[in-house]
Amino acid sequence: MGIKVRKPFCLSFNGVPTSLKILCDNVSGAFVLSESLNRLISLIWTKVGETLLNIMIRFYDPLLHYFTYRDFQLVPTLEEFSSILGLPVLDQMSYTGEEEIPKLEDVAAALHLPRSEIKKDWVNKGDYTGLPIDFLYSQAEILINAASMDALEKVLALLIYGQVLFPRYDKIVDVIATKIFIINNPVPTLLGDLLHSIHHRSTKGKGCVLGCAPLLHKWFISHLPRSVIKNEERETWVQRIMRISYDDIIWNQKEFGGTHLFDSCGDFPNVPLLGTRGGITYNPILARQKFGFALKDKPRSIYLSAKNFDYDSDTTGKKKLFIRAWSKVKWIYDRVVEYCMPYPSDIPVVPRVTPPVIPVVLEPYVPAPNEDLAAIVASLRREKDDLEKRLREVEAEKVVLVADAKERDGMLDHFSRKWKIEDFVSPKQI
Repeated sequence: MGIKVRKPFCLSFNGVPTSLKILCDNVSGAFVLSESLNRLISLIWTKVGETLLNIMIRFYDPLLHYFTYRDFQLVPTLEEFSSILGLPVLDQMSYTGEEEIPKLEDVAAALHLPRSEIKKDWVNKGDYTGLPIDFLYSQAEILINAASMDALEKVLALLIYGQVLFPRYDKIVDVIATKIFIINNPVPTLLGDLLHSIHHRSTKGKGCVLGCAPLLHKWFISHLPRSVIKNEERETWVQRIMRISYDDIIWNQKEFGGTHLFDSCGDFPNVPLLGTRGGITYNPILARQKFGFALKDKPRSIYLSAKNFDYDSDTTGKKKLFIRAWSKVKWIYDRVVEYCMPYPSDIPVVPRVTPPVIPVVLEPYVPAPNEDLAAIVASLRREKDDLEKRLREVEAEKVVLVADAKERDGMLDHFSRKWKIEDFVSPKQI
């Protein structure tokens, strides 16, 4: 069956100003900076492949808010952006757009600068409100000469917020970027900004993606296999991306070991991510499957991203293996055809998993003579690693629970003790 192809489009992305690159280069070469600032500066030097990002965005599905490829889906997550930036997602309200304009003394305190300096250069002309870029650059030069590291790091971080993470104007770091800088919880807003802008621009098929392009580039590259990045076959990005399947993608990153996953907000599993330009519905339960984690309410379920096997027990207590990948891949395939994802006709979109007729009862396994034992061993090792990881998490939880129990026992002994007057006054006073 032939697959219709969507009309191609080309979007643009915000670049990093050369003046900011020069400033970051001078500062990082002359001083030892904090780890968090070094992470932000690494975004400055990320070479953004606009061709690659345009190809990635052509697979964006506006109905699902996911990037739907041949037989798998991808979407940036809070956990991934937090890891790339080296910034935690704080347990507090992120930027909502309802915040008041920050007081000048709060801005001065956040930048470690005198309030008089902030007041003298603060711009307030309706929506055009904030600190001029030239003022911040001049302050950075003064602080470099004075080697005032605390203030220098804050000023440089605010410049990156205003010109890279949340760019709106060329000549000022606007009040929105300043608010988010003071709140110090930028990851949810960054993700909301990017998804909202991608959704809006891909629907129109033109325009500039307003958001942190280096962050988006780093995220997508982290999931591509090394062979695709090296490109020894000298293929274009289109050819490479077209051929990627779910068993080629790098699903689990080493740095995500023991990561707390955000799969709900209170009792709501699907919540809108609020950015500086609007909100977009985000499904963290689907996104968390990418990490290979089991759902909290099904402790016996094990989700393997490459194999999609799920274990459960029947009424007799026997373990059964249910292969659930077929329905997932079939559903993605139908979505690809329906939405006219950009696949050429010479590359068939064929599910690689054969649908089972009936559930298979697990029995002692005897490999066939021609069966690929290396693949089986690799699969079993991945399963073993997942179980060992879960065991470490349970042991860590046990240590916390034991400590809490000891603390409660001590409190019970203290409050259940029969006190005497001698415990409070001396015999002489009696």
